[in-house]
Formats: sequence, structure tokens, C-alpha cells
Amino acid sequence: MFPAPRDVLKAKEGSLGSTPFALLLHAIAVEERSCTLELKLRNLEKRLAFEEGVPVACESNLLHESLGHSLVEKGKLTAAQQHALLAECAAQQKDLGALLVEKQVLSAFDLFKHLQAALAHRILSVFHWTDAAWKLGPAQDVAAPIRTNTARLVYTGVGQMPAEALLKHFAPPPSLVLTLDPDGPSAQEELKLSAKELRLIKELKGRPTVQHLLGLSGFTPDEVARRLFALTVLGMVSPAQQVDARPKKSSPSRPPASAPANAASAKPSGLPFLDADEATTQLLAAEFLTHRTKDPFDVLGVPVTVDGVALQRAFLAKCAALPPGRFAQADGQKKAEALLLAYAKAFGALSEHESFQLHKKRREVAQAAKQSGGPNPARAAEQMKIRTQLLDADSQFQTGLERLKTGNLRGALEHFEYACDIEPKGRFLAYLAYTRFKDSPVGQGSKALAELAQACEVAPDCEEAWAFRAEVATGLGRHDEAEAAWRRASKLGPGKSRYVDGIKHAAAAAKASVGRR
Repeated sequence: MFPAPRDVLKAKEGSLGSTPFALLLHAIAVEERSCTLELKLRNLEKRLAFEEGVPVACESNLLHESLGHSLVEKGKLTAAQQHALLAECAAQQKDLGALLVEKQVLSAFDLFKHLQAALAHRILSVFHWTDAAWKLGPAQDVAAPIRTNTARLVYTGVGQMPAEALLKHFAPPPSLVLTLDPDGPSAQEELKLSAKELRLIKELKGRPTVQHLLGLSGFTPDEVARRLFALTVLGMVSPAQQVDARPKKSSPSRPPASAPANAASAKPSGLPFLDADEATTQLLAAEFLTHRTKDPFDVLGVPVTVDGVALQRAFLAKCAALPPGRFAQADGQKKAEALLLAYAKAFGALSEHESFQLHKKRREVAQAAKQSGGPNPARAAEQMKIRTQLLDADSQFQTGLERLKTGNLRGALEHFEYACDIEPKGRFLAYLAYTRFKDSPVGQGSKALAELAQACEVAPDCEEAWAFRAEVATGLGRHDEAEAAWRRASKLGPGKSRYVDGIKHAAAAAKASVGRR
């Protein structure tokens, strides 16, 4: 149903309008590409870094996606603390995350979990960028990589993409027979499925038609279509005819019963796992987040005067502190394995005389540069303020409101659209749709009403969204929908005569239209 991952990546650039983001993410994962994916939507930019197919970082020029701003939104920092820390970062040329851990504002483990959630949020928001331009570039070094599960990102992101984009990329004929793909990954193992979603997986084992699946009880057709699109992109579900046409694979011979299935994955016996030890998990997170920004001396925690015996002892102590086999969870194992490799590389670099002298010289140069003074903190803070103010959704929305008040509908539309691109809040979506209707009632009425329905779903307590929806529905002659929307607005803003009059007018118009039939 979709191009092979290798074919998807033959083009080095394109538009998400023709290559959906879900397909692009999956293709990079399957091909295990180490690359950079640049995304642009008007003035919005994101840069995703991949290591062997796994997204590990995402740079963004959106204010609400910055580390400091997101911590303020989560209640981890006050706005005053954020500004003070940013000024200190600029003055000391330090990373904000490192400074947060150093000042014990956050533990290393809490910082890692926040960065992991923030990375997923930044990537998932791209599913709204249905017309963004994309470009593949070479891999870049990431100081603190945060690994995420691509399959879960695709499955969750498809559930958030606009309905018109879903229909554009996934419109299988009702008679098409689908089945679980025996050659694809297991949906139950790769995805965290609810009991309701497992019913859909069970249904697919019986090779149903698309029409049958869209009519499943307990699901809306839109829910089913989104899940089928995601599962198909991930190669978990395929047309039954396509599966049957493949040549049969011979069953692999079983290993002898006496041999372990995977000797490398054998766990040490008699020792407790380290996952439950808080001090060890904090150490693991701190080491993992910072090891790529350190030179070999700091990786092993040794001075530049270290001798051969002390160097060896430091290396062995580092390896003994975080052995991969002592972690039960895969996430902990992968972090510990990465650190083990880093320790080995650092030990190798300092064990050879010429390499030792080179790193020693680099350390001296870096310290001299630091002592000579960094950038002006006030200037750095001002530059950040100018840059982020341009990309703040709230400031764009306020500008849109000002232009709407003066009757500049096109100008208001531009700023509301920009605010929704940055952060698609329900209130922003409502004003965008309402302004679109005011600018072109005949040409954009139906689209505006659909967008207002989406705004009411995103923010069901937004009084303005329901009032706008009622007004637009009235303008389109959809009096039943208008009456229901006026009633909902009246509940959210009781006592307003405008809503009471709207209910009466809509009810009378609906009754009159029934009489004319």
C-alpha cells in the first residue's frame, strides 16, 4: 500500500503533503539511517537527529518547546528562576540541563525523563505540519542523545494528525481484505495497546474487509481508520492478497535444547538488579547525559597528571559501577552499554602517549579560552529574547486579536494561522476558523465549521469556540447544530443575552425548516 522504506528515502527532500511524516519516520527507522531531518513550515523550523534510525534529539525554534519554558509550564521552575538560570548559562557558557543538575533543581534522572517526554512532544507536534518541507542531511553529533520508540511515535502521532491529511494519504477501498502481516513486527509487543485496541488486532486475525472494520462497535470510523493507517505504515498490517502472494519461507532449524536461546542475554544469577537502586539510577542518568560533552580525562574522572596504574584503576572502577548485565530494563542496559564503550574509548585514548598529549593540549587550550572571558550575558539574553519573541504563540495570537479588532481580517488570519502552527490550542484554532469565515463566508464556511468542531473537541471548555461554532452554523443554515452550540456556550457563560437569543432564533429556524418540508 505504501512505497518500500528504501524507496521513500531515495528522495533527499520533499513535502509532508506528498510523503506523510509517519512514513518518513518509519522509513528512517527501518533503514537504520544516521542522519538529520530538517523540517520547515513558513518560519517554523525543527531539526531531528537520528542515530541508526532512532530519533535522539530535536532542535526547535519555538519558545514553548525550549527546556526552560517547558519546565516553567510543568511547574518545575518559576519564570524568575528560568531567567536567572539562562543568564547564568550565558555567563558561564554552560548547558541549562547541566546547571539544573549542578544546582540540584532537578535530579539527573528527573531531567532525563523530562527531556525524553519533551523530545516525544516535539516530534509528535510535527504530525500537525501537513504541508511542511523536509530535507535529509548528514548525521550530526548529539551531546546528550535521548532514544525514543519510533513505532509508538507513529501510532500516537497518526491519532493526532488532521482528518483531511488522513483521508489524503489513506483511503483504501471498502472491499479490501486486511490481515496481520506475519513478516512484520508484532503490534502487541511494539505498542502499548489498550484492551479496546487489542480487540481490533484480534479482529484482523480473521482477515476482515475495511468496510467490516469501519463498522466495529465501540469504535468510530475515524478511530479505526487512524489505527489502520498507523499499523499499515509500520508494516504490522497488510492487504491479505499481498501477503498470500509472497513466497513461503522455510522454518529455521531449532538450536539444540541444551544450548541457551541467546547466550549474550544471559543474566547474572544471585545478584539484585540495579534498576531499583535510586543512587545508581541517578548516577546512570547523570553519566549518560553528560559523557559526550566531556574529554577523556573527565569521562574517566582523572587529572591530566594521571599515571598508567591510576588510569587503569579509574577505568575498571567506572566499568564496575554500571555493568550492563546488572540492569533488568532494556533502557538501563542500553545506557550502561553506551557508557561502557565511552569508558573504553577514553581509556584507549589516554593509554597511547601521543593521543594523551593531544588531549592534554586541548584541555589547556579550552581552559585558556574560558579564562579569557565568554560572551556578554546581557547581550546573549537580549538576543534570546528577540529570537523567541518572534516564535511565541501567545504573542502571535495577541497580534491577531489586535488586527481583528481593527477589521484587518487578512492580517488577523495570518497571525492566528501562525499561532496555530506553533501551538494548536483550542482557542487559537477557534479564532482562526472564525476569522476565516468572516473573511470568506461562502468559500470558507464549511471548512471553518469543521475547524470549529475540532477546536471544541480540543478545548471543550472554551466558550468562544462554541459561540463561534453556533454563529458559523447559523450562517450556513445548520440550525440544529447552531442550537446545540448556543446551548453549550450558554452553559459555559450563563446569563448572556446573546446566547439566549441565539438559542431561540436557532430553535425557531429549525422548526420552520421542518414545516417547509
